[in-house]
Amino acid sequence: MNSFIGKMLNVDLTSGKIETVSIPTEWAEKYTGQKGLGTRILMEDLDPKTDPLSPQNKIVMTSSIMAGTIVSCSAKLAIATKSPQTGTITDGSIGGHAGAELKYAGYDAICISGKAEELSYLYLDPDKAEIRSAAELKGVGTFETEIRIKEMAGDPQVKVLANGPAGENQVLFSCISTERYRQLGRGGIGAVMGSKNLKAVAIRGWLDVHVPDMKECLKVAKELHAADKIDDAEYEIYTDGTPILVDFSQESGLLPTDNFQEGTFEGFEKINSASMKEVRAAKKACFSCAIACGNYLKGSKSDVEGPEYETIALCGSSIRNDSRDRIIEINSICDDVGLDTISAGAVIAYMMEMTEKGLHDFGIRFGETEKAVEMVRKIAFKEGVGAEGAMGTKKLADKYGGAEFAMHVKGMEIPGYDPRGSWAMGLAYVSAPRGGCHMSAYPIEAEAWGDLDPYTYEGKADLVVGLQNSQFAKFSMGVCDFWPVASDNLAKLYSVTYGGKWTAEEVDIIGERIFNLQRIFNIMAGFDGGDDKLPGRFHQENLKSGPPKDISMPEEAFMKSMQEYYRLRGWDDKGKPTLEKLKALGVEDRFVQQYETYLATS
Repeated sequence: MNSFIGKMLNVDLTSGKIETVSIPTEWAEKYTGQKGLGTRILMEDLDPKTDPLSPQNKIVMTSSIMAGTIVSCSAKLAIATKSPQTGTITDGSIGGHAGAELKYAGYDAICISGKAEELSYLYLDPDKAEIRSAAELKGVGTFETEIRIKEMAGDPQVKVLANGPAGENQVLFSCISTERYRQLGRGGIGAVMGSKNLKAVAIRGWLDVHVPDMKECLKVAKELHAADKIDDAEYEIYTDGTPILVDFSQESGLLPTDNFQEGTFEGFEKINSASMKEVRAAKKACFSCAIACGNYLKGSKSDVEGPEYETIALCGSSIRNDSRDRIIEINSICDDVGLDTISAGAVIAYMMEMTEKGLHDFGIRFGETEKAVEMVRKIAFKEGVGAEGAMGTKKLADKYGGAEFAMHVKGMEIPGYDPRGSWAMGLAYVSAPRGGCHMSAYPIEAEAWGDLDPYTYEGKADLVVGLQNSQFAKFSMGVCDFWPVASDNLAKLYSVTYGGKWTAEEVDIIGERIFNLQRIFNIMAGFDGGDDKLPGRFHQENLKSGPPKDISMPEEAFMKSMQEYYRLRGWDDKGKPTLEKLKALGVEDRFVQQYETYLATS
């Protein structure tokens, strides 16, 4: 017996058919759980060219092998789908208790396809799974939806993944929420749920989760938790949460200001962690977490768990907003209507700059924060100019211009780190499978905040490749990003929860295998190395303040480093994985053959 249950709930919303199917053990060993297992399930029979908003697209929810065990920081739930925002594969994870609850309900995964006739929600527990009407929740925010789903299910212990009005309206960067303030924000997963008339997923569990040897699992987990105990030098990130990064980014000159026109913000002290702590009412942890990074803040108009650094950067400095209360208000509204705060802030910043430059009048300028609050609502409900904002920066730039300062990669707005202050971060942005993303690799810590020179590409391709491989393994095995656990310790944890004797090398190969699988999905969806590019602003304009002041980040050097990245990955000069590399990584023959056929016919 081990913590891999080997069961998946298949749900066809069109026919109403629900069935429990077995997950092959081989999938757990090749891809583990969460990110990796979700990718594998999604690719089982989904054509990469599928319209993301069609009934044929799938939503795959996956727990981790370690979820529900005594291993700390391991209970997130991952969701994978084809993104309507980018057209790439996208996945992300959400905190709280849903990941563990899915295991306690007796499943490792849920795979949802089709489209319900009316607005519906999926309910499941160990005894039953049902598609139920949610017609009365049309247009209702995620906060109230969660409360009412619990009432409709007749059980306050149900864990709810709720879609908001933005998702119902298929805003391309809509997100979903759980436990009020936990979001799975990126890639437009809310829009995919909206396209399927799926308002929520409600999970209730009470079964046990087993490990091969409880005494050994307790022993290893205790040892690793003690070895990774937070020391004084690291303590700020946990006492203050991610808002501490405002000061780090300001000092390093990579805090996005006025839509990345600058990397420092004169009002940063009004929105940094010290300011946020003044109105902090409580701390909160996810299931099985000893860190408790969540901060409950009480603003003058709204309460929120957060805001995280990304929200502060994109809805604060990037739109010239130095109001703590206004950031809290924007954050709370986005959570309730179901909008990714990173993309929402970036879209508004683009609209502000377009207006100020006289290229197109969106009726909003930098610093007009009351209008920004209203714009968030308009985007969620596609009202007036908000209907255009709902398109995202890429489509807006395609329509109105300003492509050089439409701050996205592959259609996904980039987060709160200016790569002119951390050159490896630029490589990470463009090579991340889901588009502009900071979660597949985080070289900033070694560069801008570490000992490496942040203004050179020397050795950076190798750095990013290594970080991505380890991150993809970590996020598949299910450990939260805030636990910096190394591959050798991941191997130990996997051994005592799944079973067998795993090594650090095997863990990294798993991460590399999953990364390559997502890459070939994107290639078969129509992408290649030509799409691995940064917004023109980063190459064309130098920053005027902070440590990166007047330092150019030449496009030619960036492209040369990307060629090195491809070579280290075992890909060709167009950024396409070679068949030999896929076979060496143990990617299944069916995907190698599918990819080979695509290459031969494209």
